[in-house]
Amino acid sequence: MRIGVDARLLTGAYTGDRTYWRGLLKAFHEILNPAEHRLVLFSTRPIPEGTLPESPLYEHVVVPTYSERLWSLLRLPKLTREYRCDVIHTQYTISPFFKIPAVTTVHDISFLIEPRWFPLKDRILLGLTVPASCRRARRVLTVSETSREDIIEILRLPPEKVIATPNGLPEGFYPIEKALAQAWVREQYGIEPPFALAVGVLQPRKNWELALVAVYFARKEYDLPLRLVLTGKPGWARRALDEAKHELGAQEWLIETGYVPDEHLVWLYNAAEVFLYPSFYEGFGLPPLEAMACGTPVIASNGGALPEVVGSGGILLPPNEAGLWANAIRTILTHDEFRRNLREKALQRAQCFSWRITAEGTLKAYEQAL
Repeated sequence: MRIGVDARLLTGAYTGDRTYWRGLLKAFHEILNPAEHRLVLFSTRPIPEGTLPESPLYEHVVVPTYSERLWSLLRLPKLTREYRCDVIHTQYTISPFFKIPAVTTVHDISFLIEPRWFPLKDRILLGLTVPASCRRARRVLTVSETSREDIIEILRLPPEKVIATPNGLPEGFYPIEKALAQAWVREQYGIEPPFALAVGVLQPRKNWELALVAVYFARKEYDLPLRLVLTGKPGWARRALDEAKHELGAQEWLIETGYVPDEHLVWLYNAAEVFLYPSFYEGFGLPPLEAMACGTPVIASNGGALPEVVGSGGILLPPNEAGLWANAIRTILTHDEFRRNLREKALQRAQCFSWRITAEGTLKAYEQAL
């Protein structure tokens, strides 16, 4: 097969989307024979050196544009014809002008499950493009069984058309001696332990106010000298977080780092006493998986697909019960045996996720699409 890939997300910042595409395409290098298959990677900018292995499996095609939307709509279908692709793989949207079978990855449809989590512009754009693209697709890939069931039910797609191919464990996340990690974080960011860590874009769906209130209760009710480190790209509508920060007097113990690259995140995960992920809904949830791979105790919401990811490797709680979260924090910080057991379960759970399995399921979807 000549497999066309919309590879634009490989050219941007380190995000969950970039992690997905990089992990998937690198795993194809393990399972595909370049004499039989070719991945034609289309992008509007060069893919940074070192993103993928050097291999004849990959053919890079860079076509700059002044309009990403017009590129997706018109230019990419034309490129797939010029480069004789048999199938095209995109994310979320599929142009109606493709003349070949198309497969699309839809990580989740949270914009339909709870529209208030998204700005009006995004709701309109996603609502207009994603359902129609899923109907056009020969196969729709998603990253969890929860998301698969949501897509089938809400978009009314045939069950055989929607395939769950869960994410693998991102590379670069592993245990580091805590004292060493804390010393690194102190030197690089000026953050003193002990602290709880939360990682993700600052947006309403992530429910960071609960993390703030949980740490507040842990400090007030259990006298734990804990800080909260919140790491992630700026999002939209952060008013609720600012209001909670002011109301709780959290200015002294809440630290916001902004966006942090993966090579720094591994140190933050290892330096943290506990990782908090109170998101209302996730189609998968890479940060808890990354934290578990570092052996950091995880407390996560039971919303969406997070139970599929965390399993027995962490503590799952409702995303609206701050008192339960505070008590779980206290248990982890004050019970050594419990913390050690949770660490071992986290490390074991993280190893259940493999990009090779993701790639094998994706390849099968291509074959079915053809």
